[in-house]
Amino acid sequence: MKQVKRILTTAFVILDIILITGGYDQHSRMYRWIGHPLADIMASIAQFIGGVNGIGWAIIIITVILRLVLLPFFLNQQINTTINQIKMQTLKPEIDKLQALTRKAGTTQEQQQASMAMMSLYRENDVSVIGGISFLTMAMQLPIFSGLYSAILHAPALQGATFLGFDLGKPQIIFAVAAGIVYLIQAWLAMQHMPEEQKKTSAAMIFISPVMIFVFAMIASGAIGLYFVIGGLFALLQTLIQHFQRPGLEKRVAREFKIKKTADDLMSEGAKTSNNAKSSTPIEQNKIITENISNKKQRNAGKQQR
Repeated sequence: MKQVKRILTTAFVILDIILITGGYDQHSRMYRWIGHPLADIMASIAQFIGGVNGIGWAIIIITVILRLVLLPFFLNQQINTTINQIKMQTLKPEIDKLQALTRKAGTTQEQQQASMAMMSLYRENDVSVIGGISFLTMAMQLPIFSGLYSAILHAPALQGATFLGFDLGKPQIIFAVAAGIVYLIQAWLAMQHMPEEQKKTSAAMIFISPVMIFVFAMIASGAIGLYFVIGGLFALLQTLIQHFQRPGLEKRVAREFKIKKTADDLMSEGAKTSNNAKSSTPIEQNKIITENISNKKQRNAGKQQR
């Protein structure tokens, strides 16, 4: 399963690079490969609905469909990220201990020992340094949402289209304000479960996104502003789900997660390894190095056979 995930992630990353480097205009690969087909689907939906508001409803429907398709992937990543965050909070006393040792280290060797212990602390206790983020989910959403963005940006059906009396071809402040408010609420809700020290450092970055979306929606077309409003509502929905899931996940981590190795254990192991290396003779050290190389070769040979 991991191998399949790696292959899919690599494939999507390559696709993302190919699409992004082509730009976003009407002759770009992004629009020709993804945006144009989505624009045709949008026009068909608008024609089926009919009326002056047809294209606006088409934007809403196609955005909702694509968001619903990706929602299970987002929710799965959200669960993994939340679990990892709770584990990190449980490990915090051990992390603080190693950070204090790193600051107090008098020699380079002591600093390296503390740094190695920090990496081992994460590894031994099955905690992700990157926060449980799924690169597959990130790589997969980019062509979909960027393609939809290019479809709305260049769709011929948008020429002169209106939605509830608002011209979708021109900037609409009502959509920009609505998008900014929705993303602002989502950002505020996302901060509620952060540790206090993390809130102080992350607050500015978290609230920059709603401001940027508001500014961009102010200068973009009303169709793009409408797209941001619907996307913001789904982002808020995901955050609300995370908010209500968290108490159950905290109980699950408290029940299942046990610290396998503490900072003291890892520092003690590092000190023993260092002392053994110092006390061994050059012949013994060469023997250890040779054995390590031999073991690595055997493991690599085993992987190749598999």
